[in-house]
Amino acid sequence: MIHLENIAKSYVNGDIRVEALKNIHLHIEKGEFVAIMGPSGSGKSTLMNILGCLDVPSSGVFTIHQQRINDFSEVELAELRNQTIGFVFQTFHLLARLSVLKNVELPMLYRGVSPKERRKRAMELLGKVGLSDRLQHNPSQLSGGQKQRVAIARALANDPDIILADEPTGNLDTMTSMEIMDILSDLNKQGVTIILVTHEEEIATFASRVITVRDGNIIEDTKDALTSEGLS
Repeated sequence: MIHLENIAKSYVNGDIRVEALKNIHLHIEKGEFVAIMGPSGSGKSTLMNILGCLDVPSSGVFTIHQQRINDFSEVELAELRNQTIGFVFQTFHLLARLSVLKNVELPMLYRGVSPKERRKRAMELLGKVGLSDRLQHNPSQLSGGQKQRVAIARALANDPDIILADEPTGNLDTMTSMEIMDILSDLNKQGVTIILVTHEEEIATFASRVITVRDGNIIEDTKDALTSEGLS
């Protein structure tokens, strides 16, 4: 489903060249639940941005559904994100002036879905995350956990194959964090591929595979460890 071969990403800051990612080889199958971990500056956020088609690699080959992403235009990348990937962020990224319902409808608006169908699907998704009674509330009227539930519903609006969650529990208390992770786990059981970036080991335990990044390299992949054990 997702394949990265010899991926590198570098940035130039004045006279300094920063190698954010180096020689990344990674394959993620449809339906996996993958956690990406690493300290600040490790390259995990850069890796997530590439996986989410928010950035492109400096070198190497990146494919999703056997489509080579490296040479996509900005318009093609935007279309791919809209149709294939749902995003959940630490800071929610909800539009303050729109109601909960309108926030969830927004990705479908960009895709050209009719107003009637947008509303119907948004209501269904908000019902699934337990917010049927908050449809006309604005984000400022919601708790952090409720905002993240709205963000998850919005991420699901266009029925994506992949959910990319970047520190989705970073601003939440422990109990609410567990509730959000239970929702993501349930989605994974329904066949949605989940890629989660976190620095919390407790959160990473929800994933079936943990990838650790340090200094721009993948230094550990529990899938590789399990494969090695199976062969021994």
